[in-house]
Amino acid sequence: MKVNKNLQDAILNLNSLSIPRTEIVIGRIFSKPGQLYKDLFTEDEIKKFQNNLNIAEQQLANIVNAFTFVLMHVVAERNLSQVEEVLAQNGMSQDHIEVFRQQWIQYGNEYSIRIREKPIAVQDVLHSFNWKISLQVDESRLPQKISITDVANFMNVDGKIEDANDLYSYDARNPATTFVFETKPSGESNKVEKFGIKFQKAQIQDLFENLESIQESLDKLI
Repeated sequence: MKVNKNLQDAILNLNSLSIPRTEIVIGRIFSKPGQLYKDLFTEDEIKKFQNNLNIAEQQLANIVNAFTFVLMHVVAERNLSQVEEVLAQNGMSQDHIEVFRQQWIQYGNEYSIRIREKPIAVQDVLHSFNWKISLQVDESRLPQKISITDVANFMNVDGKIEDANDLYSYDARNPATTFVFETKPSGESNKVEKFGIKFQKAQIQDLFENLESIQESLDKLI
């Protein structure tokens, strides 16, 4: 199981809670698979976390997201003992691990069935998606179909090609496609981050040829 800073922070914050409150938090995550923290706790409960337990709203959201990810991993791999080892290695106390284990023993089977019907909870949520095809001259070059005799014409007296660019032509059959994504952190409506990924024709072809294996990997998760 991959461990990142979000999970490490979630473990640290969960360790700061008493065992009874940890049972409540983990129990809520088990009770509503794939839900965000605002669906698990009332506004009054969120305020109590902030005022009485020094757990900020974003920290509570991170606990829910991180341990939903942990549960998704247990469901997919059926490796509770290995996950417990990873949690312990990253600082989770044995008492808190025991809470997690007991909740899994009691609710794990039901959770596994219900989570397959719910979307996966993640730290960042896809807000929008767009794409465009652009023919950029510098990125749309294809090798020219030329003969050995033609290649010789590009060489100087030393047998070296003076300008390799002469071996390429600009071709509309090799467009660049840009995919633009906008994401926003769970629970935040105003903070939106935009990023783009550019593919050339060969890369898009390779992506489509591998979609089947990608789909198989996704199927194993859900």
